Amino acid sequence: MSVSPLKKNKMFMTEFLKPRYICPIILLVLLFFTFFIRIQGVATLPNGQFTEKDAYLYYHQAEMIAEQGSLPPRDMHRWLPLGRDNEQIFPFYAYALAYTHKAIGWIFPKLTLYHIQVYAAAICFTLGLGVLSFFLARAYGATFAAIVTLLLATLPGSIERSAAGFGDRDAWCWMLGIFVVTSYLYKEGMEPGWRRWIATALAGFTVFLGGMSWEGFGFFALMIIAVELWKFCSTDTEQHLKEYLLYMLLFVPWLYLISPAYRNGYGFSTHVTALMLFPSLVLFAIRAVRYLLLKYVEYFHPHARRLAWGLTLLAIATGIGYICLRAHTFENTAFTFRESQLMQTIGELKDPHWEYWTSRYGSVFILGSLGVIVASLRLWKWFGVPLVFCLAIFIATTFFREAVSGWIGDDTCNTLFLVSFGMSLFSLSIPCLRKENAKKTIIIIALLAWYLLWVGLSRGGKRHDFFIGVPLAFFTAALLHFLSNILSSKLRHSEYTTDKFREVFTHTRLKTGCIAVLLALILFWSPVGGHARLSFHAATQMRNAQPGYSRVYAAFLWMKKVLLKQVEKPDTVVVAAHWDYGCQLNVLAGVKTINDNDTFLPHWIHLYNKHIHQATSEREVLEFLKTHEVTHLMLTDNDPKETFLTRDLSDAFFYVYPSKNKGSSRIKIWEIRYPPDIKADPKYLATQPEKMDDP
Repeated sequence: MSVSPLKKNKMFMTEFLKPRYICPIILLVLLFFTFFIRIQGVATLPNGQFTEKDAYLYYHQAEMIAEQGSLPPRDMHRWLPLGRDNEQIFPFYAYALAYTHKAIGWIFPKLTLYHIQVYAAAICFTLGLGVLSFFLARAYGATFAAIVTLLLATLPGSIERSAAGFGDRDAWCWMLGIFVVTSYLYKEGMEPGWRRWIATALAGFTVFLGGMSWEGFGFFALMIIAVELWKFCSTDTEQHLKEYLLYMLLFVPWLYLISPAYRNGYGFSTHVTALMLFPSLVLFAIRAVRYLLLKYVEYFHPHARRLAWGLTLLAIATGIGYICLRAHTFENTAFTFRESQLMQTIGELKDPHWEYWTSRYGSVFILGSLGVIVASLRLWKWFGVPLVFCLAIFIATTFFREAVSGWIGDDTCNTLFLVSFGMSLFSLSIPCLRKENAKKTIIIIALLAWYLLWVGLSRGGKRHDFFIGVPLAFFTAALLHFLSNILSSKLRHSEYTTDKFREVFTHTRLKTGCIAVLLALILFWSPVGGHARLSFHAATQMRNAQPGYSRVYAAFLWMKKVLLKQVEKPDTVVVAAHWDYGCQLNVLAGVKTINDNDTFLPHWIHLYNKHIHQATSEREVLEFLKTHEVTHLMLTDNDPKETFLTRDLSDAFFYVYPSKNKGSSRIKIWEIRYPPDIKADPKYLATQPEKMDDP
């Protein structure tokens, strides 16, 4: 018996609209929307420019890799005369850019390395969000995953550093962090077998890629440590130790062997081994010790958890001891405990304020924080009360820092924050007293660790807030599910509700409707944030092109098109300028520099200001420039208004740019013509101050 076409179409639509088909489509549409938002500002970018100054550093490195196949041990285009030590950097992002261009450039010849980097941030964020969305859909359902995806797609704080044109490695590291955490959590829900081993290996290999990309990637690895410590302290037997060994072996030895920064790091790399490698090694050691003691010493059999706690406390005490002993070396590192004067001038490292949180996260940073508290109470009941108390203080001293500081003082507020952070971690051990399967809580544990680590870091530096979106969105979704469940139940059981209403609006439908209404309010209603109204603004205007169509850009073009053609040896042109323009000079002007925003040798930036702008004699200026092999000196708006360079200078400073408005222009370039008696002096190459209190 044949079926009519109309009935076939109806059957097809009925099958197609089933959740197993429609849910992935909805998530894919949201991911397309995520990418669409982030590419809105591309048309406003001048050709060859980015919206972040650090992006020029990675473009410069990717260009060298594309031309030479790899980075040289020292980059002799910057930080002259010593050059930048490339063995102390983590260049995998630049390698990924260069080799991605090589891989697809032959298919699309018009696609340049610049185009790859312009879209890299938006692509990386979308890929990472895609993996997170489908992981959450499998663990919590499509509705929950869609909420998280929509929030992360529209949060201005998540857009700012992932929009096309940003070009920095933040979105790349965020994507790798997502891959690590989701793959590890996914394998925790798998049955033993080869698939679980593959997922474990994938997580370890991704940690290796992250460790070669950023000195701070160890904070993502700490989330895995948190999960394993929870399992360690909440179970009586040691399981999957070989599995963890495989995970660790895929990044610990290779990072140590391949990158010199892990063997003898200094500067920003000073503590990278302690952050990235030591926690994993220590965790494996204490797990192995408990395994051996439980296997061979019968006395410890009834005290497995106490033994785990004791070993954990010993490991934590070791970490605290390391921090205390090495506290003086944290200055000028990527995550500073005591910032130098130079670090205090970098806007991205300044403390965020209330308006900063509201403009980038609307009400989600409050709702997500409440979601953390609600999730802890629902999961652990009375066992979670100490954690909730500590989290409340942590939230108050972070997001409401200005109000709390005005009430009890800034020092007391900071002390309370540190105490609440430490006690929150300690309070997580209390639910371990419960006899429960750790598999039910590891996702919450991982995201709690994510929340505490990155929110804590963001409190002391704006640039880290890009990484807090995931736990905020996750716990906001959890809170919406909790509230919508209560609202739906009350509506269905209200005395004013009819049987017909209950028949039409099932609990699931009503709950979904409540979620939709609450989510719409969060996204668009101004009194509760309405952050979605600023989404396109964040993609197009929150970050402007650097340097844009400015007088500085005109000076860069003059150097590249005029200056380099006038000299016999263009590769000998070395321009001294404010450190913030260093990498832009390398890329847009094509010249060498003596300092840049990489802040490789922060003391040189101090010496530049001391011996150029605050110089007491012209000879001092010339000796400093001669020591650094400078051929040209550039004055910009970033330099102080009161500077030695505004005085009457001798013929050694030969004015070359601009040709007009010499007196009124703030952008000036001199060619340096050294008198015969000017000699280089090694004191201008000092990499450390003579006294520790020297700024």
